[in-house]
Amino acid sequence: MIRTDPIPLDKHFSPRFYAELWGVDVSTVLRWFRDIPGVLKVGNPRGGKRSRCELRIPLSVAMKVYSERTR
Repeated sequence: MIRTDPIPLDKHFSPRFYAELWGVDVSTVLRWFRDIPGVLKVGNPRGGKRSRCELRIPLSVAMKVYSERTR
């Protein structure tokens, strides 16, 4: 069966983007979003001493978390 309805897309941005947008430190954004469902984790977080895992945060998730944090 061919899908005819549009697939919803949500633009993803880096923690640095949100840090600059909201005037906070990148480490703050990382702390806010590291365990939030829907945030993409790119890389291998358990690869060794200096493993690297980058986050990509969907706009809809970011707006929800920001709204909760700034009440």
